[in-house]
Amino acid sequence: MSARGGKKRQKAMSKSQRANVTFPVGRMHRYLKMGTHRLRIGVGSPVYMAAVIEYLTAEVLELAGNAARDNRKGRITPRHILLAVANDEELHLLLKNVTIASGGVLPKIHPELLAKKKGGKFVMGNNMPLTVPYKKPIATKPISHHKKPSPPVPASSGIRAKKAASPSAVKPGKGKGKTKEATANSTTAGAGVTILSEKKLFLGQKLTVVQGDITNITADALVHPTNTSFAMMGDVGQALEKRGGKEFLQEVHDLRSSHGSLDSTTAAVCAGHNFPAKWVIHVHGPSWNEVDATDKLEKTMKNCLTLADQKNLKSLAIPAVGTGRAGFPKQQAAQTILKAISNYFVNVMSSSLKQIYFVLFDMESIGIYTAELAKLDS
Repeated sequence: MSARGGKKRQKAMSKSQRANVTFPVGRMHRYLKMGTHRLRIGVGSPVYMAAVIEYLTAEVLELAGNAARDNRKGRITPRHILLAVANDEELHLLLKNVTIASGGVLPKIHPELLAKKKGGKFVMGNNMPLTVPYKKPIATKPISHHKKPSPPVPASSGIRAKKAASPSAVKPGKGKGKTKEATANSTTAGAGVTILSEKKLFLGQKLTVVQGDITNITADALVHPTNTSFAMMGDVGQALEKRGGKEFLQEVHDLRSSHGSLDSTTAAVCAGHNFPAKWVIHVHGPSWNEVDATDKLEKTMKNCLTLADQKNLKSLAIPAVGTGRAGFPKQQAAQTILKAISNYFVNVMSSSLKQIYFVLFDMESIGIYTAELAKLDS
């Protein structure tokens, strides 16, 4: 046909463009005919197949990109793809028989290899000895505070005289005292707080066992175990009430009025006053005598962490939730809480939380959390 008055030839469109997918529909159709040559293949079959494979690819790339970002890498490697697939329940079930080249394996150490008993002492994986079994309190000897008279300092040496006159320059202890790293860690957690053990997960989150008053912890939020009426109960509630004063009690009253009763395994947040934390997360955990108490405690911690992520918090201070009036055995509560936190970070790979403090007071709980933290997969 001549060009005069003739119709213009339309630009050819591929099947992928018509279906609005990225993956090649025509190639999928060819592969289907090769594999199922005896069966009739409909027009929509290759389109559906291309769309499904494109979705799975996008899902794997998104999770692998999150793993690469959390490990501070700018390029996705087979290791990141393995972590993405292994830590997603549905992808792991789909690709359970698939081997990813150069992907490595998930880190797992049997607990029997971490705890060894030597000379009556339990030595953990991080070389931290626990000199007393868990169920016995530690008896400490009184420390003598008598100071030896210091030698006279010449007036000409100004720097030495200044150091000798400063009471904070000399600290009791063996050797040269604390290192710079230990000093930095103690100031990070808060004043009057002692860091005892620390574990870093594979996505970068730090789990730290500390000893001290929870109202002195320098964190974005504190966790308050309470009941359905937001009662300031237990040691944590009394400490928050004493330190927060009337302003904090007014915040709790306003939260109770607006939120209503706090159902079991749920969490609610209000502002903090007169202590370093800006927020207080109230959680209503189960009692040990309830049905499925362990599952409910795990769900409680998951709801608490989800609420912290909604507030875009970076650090959280958690007391010994479940023990005390709730009646949980301390070891059972520690295992459940650590399992819930580890599973949460595995499933929510883009969490804003980077630091979790376990604020404990008694030596039995400290020993249990330290031992369970050493058994946790990193």
